[in-house]
Amino acid sequence: MKRGLFLIPLLRATVFLVALPALAGPPSGEYQIKAAYLLNFARYVEWPAGRLPAGAPLRICVLGRDPFGGALEGLEGRQVQGHEVRVRQVDNLDQAGDCHLVFISGSEERRMGPILRGLADRAVLTVSDIDGFVEAGGGIGLVIEDERVRFDINQGPLLRDSLRASSQLLRLGRQVFGAERGGR
Repeated sequence: MKRGLFLIPLLRATVFLVALPALAGPPSGEYQIKAAYLLNFARYVEWPAGRLPAGAPLRICVLGRDPFGGALEGLEGRQVQGHEVRVRQVDNLDQAGDCHLVFISGSEERRMGPILRGLADRAVLTVSDIDGFVEAGGGIGLVIEDERVRFDINQGPLLRDSLRASSQLLRLGRQVFGAERGGR
């Protein structure tokens, strides 16, 4: 009987500890992994020379509320294809249009359609973890599958904007929409 009384507080403590991360918001580990994905997407996508001239900085931007919690700071100053990475927060489409890769935050879900239309034909790689992002016309959608971060690619927007995803990136995608799994 005493053993049963001991298990009740232990069970309550376990439930509290399991629920705690959910109450605290997204786990920082998830967004550290997503930050690394952004850097790798920049490594395996080629922009038109007129959009990203030799030696120019490669701008990775977050549009909307920043879910990364400082994880993007580690990307600042890194080298990608001979370009120094610059990271910044942007508040509107005009600022986002100056970026090469834009992560569209979940806070912008209601404005996703107008944002994607506003960035069309500007050679901006759009990335998000909003559900249905690639189906809505986004470039790369981050998804959680089997407790791992994976990604889907919609080649339609990439091809429209003359962005070329490498064959290695296309092979790693969970799903690739809009074209054959080819690449450079």
